[in-house]
Amino acid sequence: ETMTTVNQGMSVEEIEQVVAQQLANAIKAIAIYETKTNLAHKSMSQTERQEEKVAENASNKRKWESKHNGCLS
Repeated sequence: ETMTTVNQGMSVEEIEQVVAQQLANAIKAIAIYETKTNLAHKSMSQTERQEEKVAENASNKRKWESKHNGCLS
């Protein structure tokens, strides 16, 4: 019922134009959302890779220290 009150006095072309504009806005909003989501995922995976590298470096350092500890004292 609300649609009929909105549509009164509007031509089919005008209605199609409004619908097309709303659709374009929705598509644009989805594209922006997807871009932000992809950037967030890339950023998160990059952070995870950096954390893994830090952990790996710390592990290697501990191995090296335990291996060479006897030599240094």
